[in-house]
Amino acid sequence: MVCPRCIHVVQQILSEIEIPFTEVGLGYATLKTNDYPDLDILNRKLEQLELGLIRDQNELLVTEINKFMRLYLENISTLNSQMTLSNYISKELGRNYHQLSKIYRMFTGITIEQRFIELRTNKVKELIKQGNLNMSQIAITVGYSTIHYLSGQFRKYTGVSLTDYRKKWEDEVRMSFERTTKDQIKKEECNCGSEGCHCLDEESEQSTGSNRTATRKIHSGDFEWSSFNPIPRQVREFRAYVSQY
Repeated sequence: MVCPRCIHVVQQILSEIEIPFTEVGLGYATLKTNDYPDLDILNRKLEQLELGLIRDQNELLVTEINKFMRLYLENISTLNSQMTLSNYISKELGRNYHQLSKIYRMFTGITIEQRFIELRTNKVKELIKQGNLNMSQIAITVGYSTIHYLSGQFRKYTGVSLTDYRKKWEDEVRMSFERTTKDQIKKEECNCGSEGCHCLDEESEQSTGSNRTATRKIHSGDFEWSSFNPIPRQVREFRAYVSQY
């Protein structure tokens, strides 16, 4: 398990196959049973979700490294600037970083640094989609000294500029908002009471009902986008909630 969301998934699986447990954390689960549970069934269910039981000490070490990478990223803006990723992981695990790096690459096929860049980039995407921070604040949150450095690293590893990525996301949200608003207008202005109402869809093209006028405002540019945050509050709150897991 390498993320908080995995904890909930493992808890569900253990409950489903009736294996009692006292605690599930990042990378481990404490079972509460005197019997010998069928670990093969457990492992098969975990593997369906690209998880699995750790049967090797080096696998356990890789899981620990992943855990401390995430903790480092979560606290990077408050850590001493001298505390590098290698120093942090080495200190937390009490092992030589060169040895840790060698084991990690052997089991994952990538370096610790490559994995951390991936985590960092995904965090930037997540913060952009939440819409609560500007680019300078995002840079600080993920540990980049300047927005210019963040922009360069983001383009290098995604092939897309920060500006283009944010614009694409905002356009997607705006189009989703337009569709939702259009559907809501139809529902509010039709009094047929039918849950699957298609009344307004069946109107003739000559119809000049107020619902068409209201919908047209959105697409004609009359809607004041300049004062509209393209990421609605409900979406921002949902994204913020999901990011906790």
